[in-house]
Amino acid sequence: MKTLLTLLILILMPCMLFSQSKEPTKTIDGTYLLMDAERGIGRKMTKEKLFQFTKWGNDKVLVVAACQRCSPAMYKYQKEDSQALGFPVFFNAIGLYMITYDKESFVMIMPANKKSPDWTDFSFSNFYSKSKIKANAMTKQKIKEFIIKISE
Repeated sequence: MKTLLTLLILILMPCMLFSQSKEPTKTIDGTYLLMDAERGIGRKMTKEKLFQFTKWGNDKVLVVAACQRCSPAMYKYQKEDSQALGFPVFFNAIGLYMITYDKESFVMIMPANKKSPDWTDFSFSNFYSKSKIKANAMTKQKIKEFIIKISE
């Protein structure tokens, strides 16, 4: 019985893995808590951001704002990078990358030198999560380790 169960798991595992979508979905939508506070309304700092995944013309975008009335930042879905890494990656016009960390979290970085293959040197980074525990436990060092891991 144990062998049969193990065999069944081994047969079904690839089906489950390949059936999971690597494309971003509406499950991204929600309120995210930040590791480090960022500018929100006016000059007031905030540790919460609103995320929404949507289509903008022909592009898939991630829209991030400090509040419902605030001007959002828009990150375009990077299909090639996402396929290479196996999880969604977004990029905006000022050079910020929003990289999926797990199913409820993102790492945002701005590489110090965009042309350098070494992405471990960045001028800005932050962590966004739907989980308060994850947001509070994240550090700049853990972000750097994550970027090193995915860069290899």
